[in-house]
Amino acid sequence: MSNPENSNDRAEARRRNRLAAKERAAQEALGITPEAPAAAPTSTTTSPTTGGLGFRAAFRSSAGRAPIREDLAYLPRLIRTRAFLLPLVVVVVTTVVALQPGMLTSNIAQLAVQSILLPPAFVVAFLGGMLTRRGAWLIGGIFGIITYVASAIVGSSEAMSAFPEGNPVKGLLDGITANIGNPGAMIGDIYGVAAAGILAGAFAGWYGRFLRAMSPNQPTERDRRRMEAERRKGKR
Repeated sequence: MSNPENSNDRAEARRRNRLAAKERAAQEALGITPEAPAAAPTSTTTSPTTGGLGFRAAFRSSAGRAPIREDLAYLPRLIRTRAFLLPLVVVVVTTVVALQPGMLTSNIAQLAVQSILLPPAFVVAFLGGMLTRRGAWLIGGIFGIITYVASAIVGSSEAMSAFPEGNPVKGLLDGITANIGNPGAMIGDIYGVAAAGILAGAFAGWYGRFLRAMSPNQPTERDRRRMEAERRKGKR
């Protein structure tokens, strides 16, 4: 006959296992990779890498409520990161190149203007959104307005004379410059490009979260240095 205390211990162990399993399932549903239980220190060289989430779990974890207030508070720091500065450099360089006399006769220059400067600036909004872990929608909205201003500068310059008649890029730039001086039309244009940029940036932010959730969690360089220092300390 079994000891009642052993039976109680086994029942308690089963209850703890069920609670742990429920907690892991809840964490996976929220997109949090559950920590593995502590194991015996059999080796100090084991890499703490974990696998990524499944497709459905990663899809669920990458979507959620946008922390609008937190992102707005983060904006002063956001504009000092590479997520803002790198797309800004791309826009400025493209604008300067497009303003050079005769440069817009080149098909490459026309493609750059069409892809980077013309609103809704999906390319630069997507680039900035992929480089940041928060505030991607803000990046998209800001660059929607920045590229609108850059397009208006190029469209109002003498560089437009390099375009042949009937060129589609020239037609788009003329459409932007036609509303300059009309406050109502300009406000409508700015609202439209900002909204389109926000959507592009938000999509880039979601896609970046989705890829990070699907990918294995590799240790950072800082973590590797710390593990190496601990390994050397253990050998002493």
